[in-house]
Amino acid sequence: MMQAKKIAGIVVLLILIAMPFGANRLFSDFYVALFLRVFIFGILLIGFDLLAGYGGLVSFGHAMFFGTGAYTAALVWKYVSSSVWLGIFLGLGLNGIIGYLLAILCVRTRAIYFVFLTFAFSQFFYEVAHSWRVIGGSDGIPGIPPPTLLPGISLGSRLVFYYFCLACLVFAFWVAQRIVNSHFGRVLESVRENEERAKFLGYDTTSLLRRTFLISGLFASLAGALMAGYQPFVSPSYYHWSLSGEFVMMEILGGMGTLVGPLLGTAVVILMGDFLSTWFKEAWILCLGFVYVLCVLYSPRGLAVVLKNPSVMPAIKSCLNWVSKCYSGRKMSL
Repeated sequence: MMQAKKIAGIVVLLILIAMPFGANRLFSDFYVALFLRVFIFGILLIGFDLLAGYGGLVSFGHAMFFGTGAYTAALVWKYVSSSVWLGIFLGLGLNGIIGYLLAILCVRTRAIYFVFLTFAFSQFFYEVAHSWRVIGGSDGIPGIPPPTLLPGISLGSRLVFYYFCLACLVFAFWVAQRIVNSHFGRVLESVRENEERAKFLGYDTTSLLRRTFLISGLFASLAGALMAGYQPFVSPSYYHWSLSGEFVMMEILGGMGTLVGPLLGTAVVILMGDFLSTWFKEAWILCLGFVYVLCVLYSPRGLAVVLKNPSVMPAIKSCLNWVSKCYSGRKMSL
């Protein structure tokens, strides 16, 4: 089983590596940009899964880490230096401080109280970004120059940026796997299953969850910085509660506590959102919500568990064939 999972992962990675070479030949380069969004949000969802899926704490305020990472990188690249590394690391440092302070305040609560606290802090960040003219206020920060990876190598090239985001996603997944398979990860799962028992065994569960909250925020910070490089504009909407709600929906739809599930949920929401918006215009979000309700009712553990059923794959293949026929007539470009 593990060998089959590794082979499937390698095949998917090879397909993603080869994907840009098919752009404008086999399909529109619009889909390369679409998968860039999948990579960026996938990084955030991997970190979110460490907190919600393995730690059992569902945050409704991860947009504050995402927005802070995006704003920090945007300000650095526009006014200080075009180095992608400086923007990313300063964002990680600032979010590290924010995550440490908020972990002390939020992680002392559990369940719905933790959800409300993270939501409240996220809205505070949204209001600050919306009203603080120093960082653009409601207008945001437009005209962000493309960052540079190395001297002479600009991430303004869509191909370079694609492979950089893919490398960041693979690195984030590898780090998360190391965390999950470590002693820290095993104890974290035991806290999710029975926190009282973990306390009786001598573990400081609150400290453990604080560290997980901080680590999860750093993943979101990296994703936010990449989003600032993806499009040359950041706005207070990056802090909005609706974005945090999307993260929760992607997490539950894909499958909590699997690492692969959040990536699957991210891809389904983004790709299906594009497909449904083509056919149903403004009503596409209602259709996506219906899919989410069906998943919660009939597969509460997410799509990652559904795919383990051998009878599901033939049905998925037939659906993909139908979708490919629907997409064949579309001509979209960036």
